[in-house]
This record gives sequence, C-alpha cells and structure tokens, in this order.
Amino acid sequence: MKNLIALFVIFAVSVAVFGQTKDVMTIKIYLSDGNDNPNFENCGKVRHVMRTIPKTKAVAKAALDELVKGATEAEKAQNLTSIFSVETKSIIKNVNIKKDAAYVNLDDWVIENLGTATTSCGAFTFITPIEKTLMQFSTVKRVFFAIEGKPKDFYEWMQVGECPKELKNCDGRNFKK
Repeated sequence: MKNLIALFVIFAVSVAVFGQTKDVMTIKIYLSDGNDNPNFENCGKVRHVMRTIPKTKAVAKAALDELVKGATEAEKAQNLTSIFSVETKSIIKNVNIKKDAAYVNLDDWVIENLGTATTSCGAFTFITPIEKTLMQFSTVKRVFFAIEGKPKDFYEWMQVGECPKELKNCDGRNFKK
C-alpha cells in the first residue's frame, strides 16, 4: 500500500512539473561579459544566458523584452552586465522579421534616457546584445533599428550617419506593426 501511495505521489508531482513545461520555452539572451575582459576594454564582448519565458509565437519580441530587463542578480554575480535595466523594460515597441532581417522599433524614451548608448563603447553594449539575441534565430541574418518607426532617428541618435543602404532612403515601412 505504501508503494502504491508513493507511486501515486510521484505520478501527481510529475504531471504537475511536466505539464507546466508546455506553457514555457527557453531562449538565449546576450549580456556584456566582464570575464577575462579587464575594465570592459572589449565593449562588444557578450555571453549568452538562458532564460525561461512564457511560450509565444512572437519569440523574437519576447527574447528582446527579456533582454531589456537587464541582468539578474545571479547573472551579475557571474560578472555579466547590461546597459539595460528595469527602467528599459518597455523600450521595444515591436520586432518584425522579413526576408532574413529583423526590424527593431524602439520607443523614443531611449533618446532622452539612454545617452550612454551613443558613446563608442555604449553603442557596442546597446547594439551587440540585441543583434546576438536576434541572430540566434535562423530567420535573422541582419538587424535594423528605428525609433518610433523612423530609422533615420535611430541612426542619427547613435551618431553613425546615414541609414544602412538596405533601408532605401530610411524607409520605415518594415518597422510598422
């Protein structure tokens, strides 16, 4: 009888644990890596961490939403950091994937509040984690950015000059939802 009760308890716990995994998925995000990187001299050095998120069909957007929450305390303890934090958790307006490219539309909050992203090192700590996080998906080979649907605003804010030629005169069509 004890064995039967034990089997029943194990079965009930297994169903509860394994039944929940159908509603979640694991994705990679990339954080700035301070390991073997004295004073963060290599601003673009990143390392992936795994995060578990609710299952969704909009995986690219969900991955970026997770990234812009910033590093957790456990990740910080591993010498991982991020330009992103709880303050930036809502900066991703939408992400569209079209013809091997991801079009990331940012909230204009970044212009007023993330000035450090426009420094030479800051640009790497902002762009590299986003690009690496998106390029984990086989459907993404390139990443383009816009602020409020305007790529020109992003590339001017980042002080890189012209929009990439692939955006054909800073066309913002692909950034609209």
